[in-house]
Amino acid sequence: MTKKRHQSVDLYFMEKQPTGEMNQSKYFKIVHNYIQYYYRRADIYKMWYLALSVGKFLVLAMIPVSQTLTQSVSLPWLAAGASSLCILLESVIELFRMKDKWILYRKVGNDLMSEERQYAMRVGVYQDEDEDKNFRIFVGNMENIIGKEASSWSRMIETAKDEKA
Repeated sequence: MTKKRHQSVDLYFMEKQPTGEMNQSKYFKIVHNYIQYYYRRADIYKMWYLALSVGKFLVLAMIPVSQTLTQSVSLPWLAAGASSLCILLESVIELFRMKDKWILYRKVGNDLMSEERQYAMRVGVYQDEDEDKNFRIFVGNMENIIGKEASSWSRMIETAKDEKA
């Protein structure tokens, strides 16, 4: 029986460490894993953000309607409960910073795909005839994009801590 590996492990580690030059196809496989990872994460955060936001709006819309009911049908706790639920939904959205993460993951995925397309089409910094030089620039740019995402993530966490203090 094999242990189930965490999905992000495949993003960061190769099956065996390269001894010399890395095979380009292996690196492209890693890049494609990253692109899929970022788009998958963006889709998850987008779905949750939109679902919770729509739920919050629906509950908010119930509050004025509940106040128009006749006294015999009106439940005094309905407005208070609906308000509390909206506060809870908004708190969950903000706690997990769903909108910020959705945008961040989508941007990083787009940046990685754009860089990959530029390399494939030999435009921008990849116009050199030397394939090895182009590949080294490509790897550097890709790693820079991924590194910036990690920095953005750290800043997002620090900002959240500062806002709570």
